[in-house]
Amino acid sequence: MYRRRDQAFRNGEPGPTQPLRRAAETVSLHERVRRGARCSPLAEGFLGTTSSILLMADISGFTHFMRLHALSASHARRIIVRLLDRLVKAAEPPLRIAEIEGDAVFFYAPARDADLADVAANVKAQLPVLLRTFRDEIEAFRNTPMCVCEACTTVGNLRLKQVVHAGEIAIERIDRFEKLFGLDVIVVHRMLKNTVPADEYLMLTEPAYDSFDGFYELEPERRTEQFEGVGAVPTVVFHSDQLSDLLARLPERETRGTTRMQVVGFNLSMLVRSVGEIVAGRVRRPA
Repeated sequence: MYRRRDQAFRNGEPGPTQPLRRAAETVSLHERVRRGARCSPLAEGFLGTTSSILLMADISGFTHFMRLHALSASHARRIIVRLLDRLVKAAEPPLRIAEIEGDAVFFYAPARDADLADVAANVKAQLPVLLRTFRDEIEAFRNTPMCVCEACTTVGNLRLKQVVHAGEIAIERIDRFEKLFGLDVIVVHRMLKNTVPADEYLMLTEPAYDSFDGFYELEPERRTEQFEGVGAVPTVVFHSDQLSDLLARLPERETRGTTRMQVVGFNLSMLVRSVGEIVAGRVRRPA
């Protein structure tokens, strides 16, 4: 009897100790969380939902680069860590770090009280900065290699892919970290598994491209990608030669970061650990 009563209580059915309420007075836990209510214990770390620009900056060629013999692998890890660290330092608010995922930095720029168009314009301006920073660091490695190992002599083969999406995210606080949830978080990760036959490019979903109001008058390639668990997603792609032309005509001061971005719960040791874990096969992106 008690088992049936407890099961009925969990299912929201009226029982001997649960008075019948009118439907209009009953608010589901899901709805309370959606509204930002602090429900105990499930919503204790819930920080709300917001529109956001989501950016993945991914180093192409990472897997092959790390699969070298012991000395080269040690130098390869140091090179990757330095590249990721430079990307982190080059980014500025409103961009924030969601996670370091081995060979990629997952950034997000929440709109919250700001206009999404203003946030998008700021992120748009930073995309050339990140690419310039990455290329400058690669060139610095090539000009002053640590040694003649395979990692140090092939660092010029590394490239940067940037994929951008605009959508809704839910933010949860777990200890001192902020964790992002939502379908749009999955979408931006799926975007790295696309059919573009290139190692360096900028890919935007249509919502991101619309929020950017174009991209420096460049003509994109329009593609429809099929992402697992998501379906067909219209995208636009700007290729490496177009991005190189853009960097050449933008004033250099507009393509270099100047201030330190806001980073939540991040330090260099986390970055080193992240790279080490992906080499060992322990880092997993959202399925």
